[in-house]
Amino acid sequence: MDKTHLKFIHVADTHIGKMEFKLVEREQDFYNAFKQVIDFALEKDVNFVIHSGDLFDIAKPPIRSILFVMEQLKRLKEKGIPFFVIAGSHDMGAGETVLSILDKAGLLVNLSDKRYYDGLEVHGEFVNDTYVCGVYGKRAKIREIYQNLKVKPKGKFNIFMFHHTISDISSKFADIETSLLPKGFDYYAGGHWHEFFKEPYDRGIIVYPGSTEYCDVKEMLSNEPRGFVYYNDGKIERIEIKTRRVVKFKIKDEGDIEKIPNGNGEIAIIFSKTQLDKAKVLNEMKNKGYLYAKIYIEEEENETPIFINPTKSLDEIENEYLEENKYTKEEIEIAKYLMKLLGEKLSPKELDEREKEVIKFLEAKVIENK
Repeated sequence: MDKTHLKFIHVADTHIGKMEFKLVEREQDFYNAFKQVIDFALEKDVNFVIHSGDLFDIAKPPIRSILFVMEQLKRLKEKGIPFFVIAGSHDMGAGETVLSILDKAGLLVNLSDKRYYDGLEVHGEFVNDTYVCGVYGKRAKIREIYQNLKVKPKGKFNIFMFHHTISDISSKFADIETSLLPKGFDYYAGGHWHEFFKEPYDRGIIVYPGSTEYCDVKEMLSNEPRGFVYYNDGKIERIEIKTRRVVKFKIKDEGDIEKIPNGNGEIAIIFSKTQLDKAKVLNEMKNKGYLYAKIYIEEEENETPIFINPTKSLDEIENEYLEENKYTKEEIEIAKYLMKLLGEKLSPKELDEREKEVIKFLEAKVIENK
């Protein structure tokens, strides 16, 4: 296929490894979504793929998730299609992340690496006449960083990648004011905001592709399709991803469950104004062929919704809460480690092994802080 024209894929917030509702099937859904992106890139024989953050759902994903991503990136590499990525808020952890490993393996280019981003100075890579660079999803003093950023467009076509919510999307949940984005770029590849967004900026255009899968029930309720962006010689096209179907039902009581038609692996969201036996309803819906059922009890017709920042992960919310309550960095690390264990269902043997693991972890922390 002719590659003289500029064609690339812009994807973000793939959250590989996420196991929503603690279901293996949901983890697989995130794999399937990412594979659709790679399939499309190969079909269109694009020049490159850019990923603007949150490739993985956590900084240290399970081995199976890493192997899956390696297999998909290998498919691109075999066809000579580079994959550029910046770390998102979920990808980052203490020290190097798995992105560093994939970079050293030659499967992607991690533009968050210190060879590209050191302090306030940003460098990038060329693909023919296109220049790609970016800033990873850091949160601390981010406005100050953008105000003093040293970054310049260097190609015939220039792409700036970032993983922050801008004020033009939401003044309430913004990480930075839109005006802080550097000037002179042709394409501003945003990440972190899970809905599709596009608007002109300076001489170019800001684009958020949105997430490739529904990351929570709130996103499912939005009815906004999941997808990625295909840039084809100046034309920007949002490509929808085929995701697991989400269906909604309104019922009066548990007796109405019988009236719900049989499913075929869908996620059901059930609204009711009466209290329901959630375990019973979930079991009955599974028997009807639904993967999972989420129940909402409607208190009032015009109930005022509670707004939670949709761009913040549970990890970030927990961090903010503990910091506000004056816990030290070491205490927060221990607390978060223990909170993670509380959510796991363990057998007596696993519980005994985990107890030893916890003791070993705490002993290491004591030695580290001496």
